[in-house]
Amino acid sequence: MKIVNAHIIKLALLLTLPLILFDGVSAQQAAANIVLPSTEITIDDPYISEFFQVGSSPKISVNTINGNIDVYQNSAINGVQVDLYVERSFSLWSGTRNLDNFRIVVQKRGNQIIASVEDRSRGGSSRRGGDVQFHFVVQVPADASTDLRTINGNIDLDGANGIHYLQNQHGELSVKNSSGEIRVISATGSMDLESLRGTVFAKTVTGDINIADNEGEVRVRSTSGSIFVERMNGDLAAATTSGDIITDFTDVTSGIYLETVSGNVHLAIPSDNGYDIKGRALRFDLTGVQQTSISRQSQRMNERNIVLRDGDIPVQMATVSGTIRVSEKH
Repeated sequence: MKIVNAHIIKLALLLTLPLILFDGVSAQQAAANIVLPSTEITIDDPYISEFFQVGSSPKISVNTINGNIDVYQNSAINGVQVDLYVERSFSLWSGTRNLDNFRIVVQKRGNQIIASVEDRSRGGSSRRGGDVQFHFVVQVPADASTDLRTINGNIDLDGANGIHYLQNQHGELSVKNSSGEIRVISATGSMDLESLRGTVFAKTVTGDINIADNEGEVRVRSTSGSIFVERMNGDLAAATTSGDIITDFTDVTSGIYLETVSGNVHLAIPSDNGYDIKGRALRFDLTGVQQTSISRQSQRMNERNIVLRDGDIPVQMATVSGTIRVSEKH
């Protein structure tokens, strides 16, 4: 079970630390007056556990408020297993919440599995850091498509091949070993996109984007964060406002576009292809390119055009206040 109980650990540490030290009468009064917060945490056993038989290419829709969503492939079960874990913390400072205040749905509708939690008192939303969290763990067949959304929590998707949409407001997002059309959106959080095949669109306002071993077309954007790409095979369009873009390609299919305002752009490309590189920056570093690879080049103000091996694969890079660095991989 992939559930992170970081806040449980923090709570346990908090309760084991000495709260206050007194002497004499003050200590006796404190012992009589201090009431430790009562806490209840329920997470070891699922609150709801349901198994559904499905046909080919099912759609899995999961929507929670405070809590994580963990979806991974398990073709051995020949269906969809949904487990909902409830984590409740009743305390003096947060107030108590009854589960009757939430609308919980786990059901099958046609070839679609729907699992959702809504806060009846807040029209489907919830305050950040609420005292009740709902974590979904879902096992799916390999050909499942997913629609996964949480307001405050992490989302992990591993091993599904279909059409996928992941969205949260606060938390980390991770998609691995999947294929198809993948869209990932976050307001505050970093993203890990690893071993994906197909078309990937990802956007975060505050957070880094980490890409590794992807094959196909990838388009990513971060407003405040860096973009790191390793062993990319395909095409990439990456942009950030404040951050670096560091990329490493094993192969390029059609083209590369990299742009940042405040940051550096580093591009590592295989030496067995030909490229038409256009860059705009304050500084250029071409020490990683052999002079014999350059067919022709030109420079004007902050713009530079370099053609490697008479190639025509377009590469466009730009930074306002940083350095563009290009290197070849032999």
